[in-house]
Amino acid sequence: MFRPKSYKAPLAYALGALAFLGLWFLFASRNAPPLALLGGGTMGTTWSLQYWDDEPLNPALETLLVSELARLDRAVFSTYAPDSELSQLNANPALEAVGVSEDLFAVLQLAQEVYEQSGGAFDPSVAPLVRLWGFGPDPERPGLPSKTAIAAARARVGLEVLQLRPREQSVIRWQSLELDLSAIAKGYAVDVLAGLLQAQGIDDYLLEIGGELRVAGRKPDGSTWRLAIEKPQDGAPAAFALLDAEGEAFALASSGDYRNYREIDGKRYSHEIDPHSGWPIDHALRAVSVVAATAAEADAWATALLVLGPEEGLRLARERGLAAYFIIHTDQGFVTQSSPDFKAKFANIVEAP
Repeated sequence: MFRPKSYKAPLAYALGALAFLGLWFLFASRNAPPLALLGGGTMGTTWSLQYWDDEPLNPALETLLVSELARLDRAVFSTYAPDSELSQLNANPALEAVGVSEDLFAVLQLAQEVYEQSGGAFDPSVAPLVRLWGFGPDPERPGLPSKTAIAAARARVGLEVLQLRPREQSVIRWQSLELDLSAIAKGYAVDVLAGLLQAQGIDDYLLEIGGELRVAGRKPDGSTWRLAIEKPQDGAPAAFALLDAEGEAFALASSGDYRNYREIDGKRYSHEIDPHSGWPIDHALRAVSVVAATAAEADAWATALLVLGPEEGLRLARERGLAAYFIIHTDQGFVTQSSPDFKAKFANIVEAP
């Protein structure tokens, strides 16, 4: 039996009233000045923003943010639009230098860094394997792939054949390589929009795209943003743990394998593919959340640690000084483990009973 589940709900969100956007928000006193709320659809998911400012609300801000999201999605990172930068790069012949925008180059640089530092666990060139296992917009077959097919797809995966030339801001692929930056592009878009907010003098906000978020400052009444990490289970979203931002500015991204999967002959296969084996991940780690200075970093590292699993993921988080929070499934239910950096930063985390 084959049962696809192609949707992915946000894993990290703020508690409150905008459930349809994947965020729940905790509002303060009714007497507090109102927060401005913006949001909509982008990058195959949703985005939302809460902010406040001493100055009157600028109606042009929403236009600015929506325009920038449309540009990043449609013109730069889309794998659906044939004329996007990424699609054109994928279609370009190997061994040919391709000049790219500052946005695409910056994301490819970070992707390559995380690829190398994670030992290849984060790999944006894994698209051939993703399709082979029946995920993505154009799956190759509904059944279990053969060992021969997996080996053939693996031969087309690996960022070591990608060379970035900062001086020329160009890219060379030494062999054909298909890139899909969906595991980092949403985080990057959050960072770009956060920069626009700060340029407008807005220092108090909670901004989210598809569950990848950045938070800064406080609410109008001085209270802090409270964030929830979702319980990794099927069905309606529920909070697993709550943490208080305490007025700090940081990014939070999460990755999990429990909403996007296939069932073949009664066995469940995750959409997260291990680039080394060519198979979906098969371990007890259900979700991982990473806190970093930028949402792009948090986004990429959350994927890498999920692929690595609970033991290797925690080891690498300790080694790299990553603030990471792991939710692991056991026969007795969920258990958690945190890296030292996460424990130091979020001693206030409260797990739901």
